[in-house]
Amino acid sequence: MARTFQHHVLVRQEHLNQYGSLFGGVVLRVIDELAFIACTRTYPGCNFLTRAVLDAEFKAPAYLGDTLEFDFGIEHVGKTSVQVRVEMLIYDGRGGKGIPSFDGTAVMVCVDDEGRPMRVRG
Repeated sequence: MARTFQHHVLVRQEHLNQYGSLFGGVVLRVIDELAFIACTRTYPGCNFLTRAVLDAEFKAPAYLGDTLEFDFGIEHVGKTSVQVRVEMLIYDGRGGKGIPSFDGTAVMVCVDDEGRPMRVRG
């Protein structure tokens, strides 16, 4: 990853699914926001929309009180799109070594004021 960022989230009660583990939709929402942040911080003045999340794989569950660490950054830049790689580690409430839990790539498209794809400036 060329330019990298890091973000942390504490798993709270409202993040849990019916089985008591982290709801995958919460992770996807965070990934969508982080990909947007990575793009707008790297290419200021450009507008971005989410096109897709590729190769998204959940590898391990997280539970109440765990800390999620997101490592993300620009992986590839095309004419109108930017790929943002996101990896997530889980740290249980006692600390210790992070467990790989998620990885995937968000594809963000640079758009003009009418929502049409345009060249990434930067």
